[in-house]
Amino acid sequence: MIWDFDTFWTYLFDRDIAMAALVTLVVATVAQLLATALGFVIALMLLGQPVLRRFARAYIWAFRGIPPLVLLLLFYFGLAQLGFRLSVLQAGVAGLSLYASAYMAEIFRTAFETIDRGQREAAWSLGYSRFETMRSILLPQALRIILPPFGNEFTSMMRTTSLLSVISFQELVRVTSMAINETFRPFELYSVASLYYLAMTTGWMVIQHALERAALHGNRRAVSPLPATQH
Repeated sequence: MIWDFDTFWTYLFDRDIAMAALVTLVVATVAQLLATALGFVIALMLLGQPVLRRFARAYIWAFRGIPPLVLLLLFYFGLAQLGFRLSVLQAGVAGLSLYASAYMAEIFRTAFETIDRGQREAAWSLGYSRFETMRSILLPQALRIILPPFGNEFTSMMRTTSLLSVISFQELVRVTSMAINETFRPFELYSVASLYYLAMTTGWMVIQHALERAALHGNRRAVSPLPATQH
């Protein structure tokens, strides 16, 4: 069986394939944003009281240890057995978000711990609230540290969305597989899907690079951080 260029070219610009790629990108973005927000909260808990730290560590231990595919199956099929039926979109976003949030929590924690604790103490001594300290002192300094691993996590998220095909969500892999059932041309069709994934991840790499440069430039222009308190 030879390579069918006509099939490849036709499906490269097929509307259903293109829409599936867009859906994949949107789902990955939503899941990553939720994972980032939840990871930030878990990271704050890691810096908080002992009870909160124990809960946060247990959360990270659980969701880093369970494969994302198992989480998707658990949310879609497992919860339905208990009477909580989620749509494929709800189950997919929930599973991917919880899985990624455990990694984002560690990214935030590492970034915050890199900043001298004296910066927080100096801010508090000047009357800054914890919220103001986080917004004005910690986050601006942590952003430069967070961006590279965050970018890697989002790249990984775009690829991990392919697992949603297992629960019949109409993302890129699922729609591609359906087209293969009609054409019996897996090599050409999976090549098309591969190019779409490469286009999405490459586009994000360009954006990530621009964000990192902007953050670095912003840090150079920013006011120097508060001096550490003397002990």
